[in-house]
Amino acid sequence: MAAPRRHYLDNTPGQLHVWQWQGDRSALPPIVCLPPVPYGGRFFDSFAQAYGGPVWSADLPGYGFSDGLAEPPTVGGYMEAMTPLLNAPGQPAWLAGFHSGALVAMEMANRYPEQVSGLLLVDVPVFSGPEMADLRASITNPPAFLEQEDPMNGLFKSMVVDRLDQVAYPRALDLFFDFVGAGEARNAGYHAAANFEAEAAATQVAQPALVIATHSSLREGTLRVAEWLPDATLVERDDITVPAFELGAEPIAELTRDFVG
Repeated sequence: MAAPRRHYLDNTPGQLHVWQWQGDRSALPPIVCLPPVPYGGRFFDSFAQAYGGPVWSADLPGYGFSDGLAEPPTVGGYMEAMTPLLNAPGQPAWLAGFHSGALVAMEMANRYPEQVSGLLLVDVPVFSGPEMADLRASITNPPAFLEQEDPMNGLFKSMVVDRLDQVAYPRALDLFFDFVGAGEARNAGYHAAANFEAEAAATQVAQPALVIATHSSLREGTLRVAEWLPDATLVERDDITVPAFELGAEPIAELTRDFVG
């Protein structure tokens, strides 16, 4: 498949930076992918290449090359700002979301049910209950790069130098730049996810949903979301490990084709 095309769509904050994969399997339905904080739309490149059909994604507002929200980010605010992306295929589309992107997908499906064929949710974060208090606090605090002696070298070593063999060097660089690009504002999106009422959103989803739980720290939350969704098909894949959309791009794409086809 050719490299993705890039362009901009107007939205409420300003402009939304869009990634589009044409695909060589035109019979497959279009998929709109909602990335996790703090990554951009190119996070889904490996998945899009494996899926083979038409795929759209975009940088979340305030990340990559998309303009940020005027107010402190919320999942609802992300959803509204990403709405032009839902209109891009020109027909109802499936929404795919990973991590915080899965929350935006559920919110969008509830707000625009006639435009959403169904959901593909992988590793959904659920930040409720007293057992999540420490995690919620740790991920919502700003990263405080300016207070660290040498933050970039540590991140570069862990994400690029010590990357898994299956992740190519150029791909690792892309993900690294997305991860650090938001700077001190990176964790604002985590804060939005941590304060989202996932159960209330999930129980209202009318569309069919494929929920994939991989071998990750979000497994229990993902299983909980599958129980809340009225029409969910749960697939547990312990063989898919972090990073799921790199090491598991092929099996996730295969599961997706089987479900949406």
